[in-house]
Amino acid sequence: MDAKTAEILCMTTRDFYQRNSMSFSETRQAPWPGWGKSLDMLRGELGRRKELSIFDLACGNLRFEAFLAAALPETELAFYAVDNCEALVPAGHSAHFQCLDVLGILHGGQRLNDQVKAPACDLSVSFGFMHHVPTAEYREEVLRTLIRKTRPAGYIIVSFWQFMKDAGLAKKAQATHAQALKDLGLPKLEEDDYLLGWKNIPGEYRYCHNFSEAEIDRLVASVEDEAMPISRFVADGRTRNLNTYLILQRLQ
Repeated sequence: MDAKTAEILCMTTRDFYQRNSMSFSETRQAPWPGWGKSLDMLRGELGRRKELSIFDLACGNLRFEAFLAAALPETELAFYAVDNCEALVPAGHSAHFQCLDVLGILHGGQRLNDQVKAPACDLSVSFGFMHHVPTAEYREEVLRTLIRKTRPAGYIIVSFWQFMKDAGLAKKAQATHAQALKDLGLPKLEEDDYLLGWKNIPGEYRYCHNFSEAEIDRLVASVEDEAMPISRFVADGRTRNLNTYLILQRLQ
């Protein structure tokens, strides 16, 4: 993908969330089943701690923070949350929030880790975001940032959307994508790159990448010098397989 196309995709996604933050947030209220499964896998390690620090990249409306607070009521939680759409963040929250244009930083060639104001945490997560990140290079930078914002022996959890597994979503994605390319004047994108719509509103598009298992394998391999995989599973959606979850542990 050339730099200009990547920039347009980043800007398109950023502008989409700025315009549709409220309606999007309304559809994102309940916790994802994969969060509970991830926590069950790590509860023996995380659940017995009196204090726990969490870094959340692309936190949205802080759903995960609410989920974790309810799941670990006896644990004192410190959240460090980052998102570029402050309108999504509910008033009165207790998280350390940083408004940051992550995609803009990636495209601008800056090191994301240097721009994030968060300490090394016990747990770092990113849900529903990696599919908005164009190019394998940018995705590796995001994953490395999550790892580097995690203390040694701490954990990282990332979700990868695989919407093309669902026949209905796939059909809709292909139709919307074709129209979006015309509307935005873009060339053919890379394999598994799509522009998805929103509530059938004309002109409302966001960039989304459908992940293959081979891509996730390559991404894991690219950071093997810093973290090791300890679990991988599918969950979420009507078919219960639309997200692949990856749990890593940072090396000592």
